[in-house]
Amino acid sequence: MSAQTEIQIIQGQLLRYIPLTTIIIGTVGNILNCLIFTRRKLSRNSCSIYFLASSIANFFAIYFGYPPRLLGTFNIQPPASQLDLYCKIKTFLTYIGLASSAWFIVGACADRYASSAATVRIRSFSQVKVARRVVLIISILVFLDYFQMNFCFYGAIQAANCSTVSRFCSVWNDYNLLITFSLLPPILMFIFGWLTIRNVRTTGHLRRETNVKDRQLTAMLFIQVISTAILTLPISIQKLYSEITLNQVKSQQSKLIESFFATFVVLLALMNTSTSFYLFTLTGKIFRKELKNLICSRQRQATIEPTIATTNAKK
Repeated sequence: MSAQTEIQIIQGQLLRYIPLTTIIIGTVGNILNCLIFTRRKLSRNSCSIYFLASSIANFFAIYFGYPPRLLGTFNIQPPASQLDLYCKIKTFLTYIGLASSAWFIVGACADRYASSAATVRIRSFSQVKVARRVVLIISILVFLDYFQMNFCFYGAIQAANCSTVSRFCSVWNDYNLLITFSLLPPILMFIFGWLTIRNVRTTGHLRRETNVKDRQLTAMLFIQVISTAILTLPISIQKLYSEITLNQVKSQQSKLIESFFATFVVLLALMNTSTSFYLFTLTGKIFRKELKNLICSRQRQATIEPTIATTNAKK
């Protein structure tokens, strides 16, 4: 078996099993995120609004980013007449999900910075109503920024690999993705994270009534930021390398290796949409407590309903 054949086999296995696994754990994790961050104790915290919005955005990336790649390994494709429309919608919704999720985490980082500031005016930005407005603004801007994908992409033979209609669209989308998803959000996350740490160290300020909750949410956020940076940095490297070496003459094996790496980094970026629940469970005591309360309340409800039904029947 040649090296090229082995690479193709490995790539096919990655495209089949990583999406399948991530769809399952991502669906479970993000549903639980939504249930937990809408509970009364957390829903009144502005940082939770960003976490909730990020979890909702993750569904778009998971369900429009992974299934086409998974189904492609079984040679399941949409009808040829619908391929172009399918490709545009799939690409557009995948990337607005990825980008929105990342920018909502940036919003959470900015919220933690505002919450820890010594100035009352800056702290006033750490409010639920402000968070909701910021989420709406981010959603609109990301939608407008990526809307051009509906005109720049068309359906290729394989639905998982949509093609750009022109060289301009290819360059524009590569740099747009590089800047607005894989470089700028992590940079801003680390800047706001550093400013938050500096505020806490220099002023020691965190609102007394929510001190413990804010600290735990901040710790959860920092872990999410590190995970986002690790999982999205490779796609930045791949995009930069692709543009730098675009005009170089490459062997068939080199092209195959580059294709494998491009596939792998996209899968990594999509994996970022499925990790938050598990990171939050590991790092946030308040999150684990709310998860336990959620499970216990469901169990109590399941126990009470049959009892009520039996009592009514006896009457």
